[in-house]
Amino acid sequence: MATLMTQAPARLHPKEFLLWLYLVSMGMLFMGFTSAYLVQRFHEFWKTFTIPPIFWANTAVLLSSSIAYYRAQRGFALGNYRQLQVGLMITFGLGVVFLLGQLIGWQMLVREGLFLTGNHKAVSYFYVFTGLHAVHLVAGLVAVGYWTFRAILYKVRPEDRLGLRLTGLFWHALDVLWVYLVVFLQLNQLL
Repeated sequence: MATLMTQAPARLHPKEFLLWLYLVSMGMLFMGFTSAYLVQRFHEFWKTFTIPPIFWANTAVLLSSSIAYYRAQRGFALGNYRQLQVGLMITFGLGVVFLLGQLIGWQMLVREGLFLTGNHKAVSYFYVFTGLHAVHLVAGLVAVGYWTFRAILYKVRPEDRLGLRLTGLFWHALDVLWVYLVVFLQLNQLL
């Protein structure tokens, strides 16, 4: 009688587990702000404003950066070092473009007289949501920049797979969060 070999379930690496904990806590932070937004939105005088279109263009930039990161990881998995380098450089460059777009968008709001404080709560929440996301994106850029620098110097080795995967996970989570924020904020401006 043949015995069945059961394969042990894949274990989550401790660093990946910690990153997931961080992502969950980051999500909870934004969900808390979302809840506060909704409570105030429907229980107090609320004034809407037009979100500058650059924030939608920024969405395309950030999604493109995720595609570039995926291509970099794919290149690494296939042993195509040039694809890894180019993908990481594009990801980093698009991340910087995204942050510059945020600054331009905030400047557009300021030119319209819409400030972080002093106007109305919808604008304040907008600055807080997009500003907190930008802070997290800077952290992501530090990680992507680290791997980009190492890839340019040909110092990314097969044993670095976990670091690249974790950086990608964080970067893609920022995309998901951004899409959620832009859609949520835009829907609430239309209601």
